[in-house]
Amino acid sequence: MTALGSRRREDILTGAARWLRGARRVMGSQRRRTAAGLPPYVVGFYRRFLLWIPPTLLYVTSRRRWRSRHTSDLTVIVSSYEHSYVQNLRRAMRGAMLFVPIRQRHQFAAPIKFIHADIFHLHFVDELGLNLNATAALIGQLQATGTKIVWTAHDLTPHSKLHDQFDPIFSAWAAAADGVIHHSQFGEKLLRERYDFAPYAIHTVIENRYRREHADLTLLEQRTAIETDLGLPQTPIRIGLLGSPRVERKVAEFLRGAALSTSQNFQVVCWSLRPEDEPPHDPRIAIAQTRQFFSDETHSRRLAICDLIALPIDPGGEMLTTGLVPDAFAMGLGILASDWEFLRETCGDAAILCGHTPESVAKCLDQLTVADVRAAREASRRLRKSHDWESARQPVAEFYRNVRDLRI
Repeated sequence: MTALGSRRREDILTGAARWLRGARRVMGSQRRRTAAGLPPYVVGFYRRFLLWIPPTLLYVTSRRRWRSRHTSDLTVIVSSYEHSYVQNLRRAMRGAMLFVPIRQRHQFAAPIKFIHADIFHLHFVDELGLNLNATAALIGQLQATGTKIVWTAHDLTPHSKLHDQFDPIFSAWAAAADGVIHHSQFGEKLLRERYDFAPYAIHTVIENRYRREHADLTLLEQRTAIETDLGLPQTPIRIGLLGSPRVERKVAEFLRGAALSTSQNFQVVCWSLRPEDEPPHDPRIAIAQTRQFFSDETHSRRLAICDLIALPIDPGGEMLTTGLVPDAFAMGLGILASDWEFLRETCGDAAILCGHTPESVAKCLDQLTVADVRAAREASRRLRKSHDWESARQPVAEFYRNVRDLRI
């Protein structure tokens, strides 16, 4: 091919990548999709069949440029490409490395044999949708190409608790991992007790960060308006129960504890019940709803009207982490914390201990004062800066490079 033809092909690829990147930005948020008036099936089609094209074209054009100059940039194949955690990670690392999605359940992507990647970054094991044999085949393919494997340990086992199905798959990834990112020392200890890792694997702790979508501080100034929209009376202390139901998250027990309390100084708003839960009838429990799908905007508005986020997590369970802790830091909210070691390690003075049983919750609420809440919120605001995604950019990049340079 002539130099002119080669240059023209690169110009076409670069132009296509720019166009598709722009299209991706338009489709990138629920608000923009709604503004554009796009039908859900169009959005779903794009995300399933076309989303992989822009980053892959950027990879192709970048590879051509890299041939002519030395670069320290990395190419990272990543799972759960559209998950909000991964979106925030990719946004924070923008410019330092290229991320390309891997093909997985409900998500098309270029076959990894065409991507010369430095690292495969695994996030949520169950989202890959692979059985044990397919997992072993993928691991073998990655290792055959010299692609290092990094695993961010969000879960000890899926929340479905299908141990027989998933524990062997988790074990396979643990044995293959060249590097593991934990969200706490507690989480690292629990994971390494459950699964066997290679002796050369590099482990690091990088605490969970809050989503940019959940950090709009201007909503705090709209508290009264949001309360009016929800039909909520004002209260000295409002406690929120948010997030998906989990076996370890004792939401119903917390509500029973609130009903047992003799204090009239608080109000509870709950959007985390299971369908089978029967909350107590108590005027201090202003909202008691089952968990339903909600947008980032709705979640942020709910955070903005709370003073405390309640996390009555059973310390003897299998949860490694929760994104509600950085959510609380993002909006400067205190945390009503159980004895779960993850909370002890990560929350500092932003936590007020309340246990996870009805009796311990009632005792905590009986003694809770506005001054206690104010102190917890001030501590939470101090933790905010160290939990934005920009603060994770350097440690993540350094960890990637350490794993890439690992000699086995």
